[in-house]
Amino acid sequence: MQKKILIVDGLNLIRRIYAALESEKDTIRRIERAQSTSIDTLARLIKQFTPSHAIVVFDSSGKTWRHEVFPEYKLGRVPMDDALLEALPSFAKLFRFNGIVSLRLTGWEADDLIATLAVKAASQDVKSYIVSTDKGFSQLLSHPCILQYDCFNKIGYDKEWAEEKYGVPCEQLSDYWALVGDTTNRIPGVMGIGPKTALIIMKKAGTIEAIYQDLSIFTEKQQRMLDGAYDQCLLSRKLVALKCDVEVGVRLSQLVYPFKVPENNPKEIHS
Repeated sequence: MQKKILIVDGLNLIRRIYAALESEKDTIRRIERAQSTSIDTLARLIKQFTPSHAIVVFDSSGKTWRHEVFPEYKLGRVPMDDALLEALPSFAKLFRFNGIVSLRLTGWEADDLIATLAVKAASQDVKSYIVSTDKGFSQLLSHPCILQYDCFNKIGYDKEWAEEKYGVPCEQLSDYWALVGDTTNRIPGVMGIGPKTALIIMKKAGTIEAIYQDLSIFTEKQQRMLDGAYDQCLLSRKLVALKCDVEVGVRLSQLVYPFKVPENNPKEIHS
């Protein structure tokens, strides 16, 4: 039987659940309800996917390498409530009590850690189910062992879905987003280029390098938009592309579900 790993985008799950409880004015009660709902959601996911391994991945607090290369990254995003931020360690402990370990690495976003775990698992023929609503994971779906699931809308995403939605192969999504930008994370695209124009351009040249190898193959209007934007495209592609080679320091054997704390290693896999 093929092994399966459930990889949960922790903050994506928790923040959406917490936001849905905005009618609860008592902060302590709101946190408790968010924790209870999170556990119920994880239990349903475990029952649905019957994974042999499972992990919840959290973002690091503070700046990451993306902020270093692009200070405007995620600028203007609504900050997390202080109460929820302070309660995150208790969420991780609760998850572990229910048999699921948590991972957080200083300086890294959950997206890169999740991508690394999924790609590493896939290389060992372990099927990965990434639980998140983040569109960025679509670039990983070219691998048949990697799938994405939106537990709020109960929708699964695969390679066919991604290519139909965006119009380009999953492998070209980082180039596509380099052209159109990513407003959610404040990553700039090329001024004037939207999804339709980007698809027209990419049908003629599938990568940023290929596009700028010969701008004369495009219309005069497209050339004007692309002219002078090469470096910005490279930066945007670097920002949207998920890193799949992070040294996470975690072995698959440590993520067996349900997780049992080794007597000689009682700590979380946080660092």
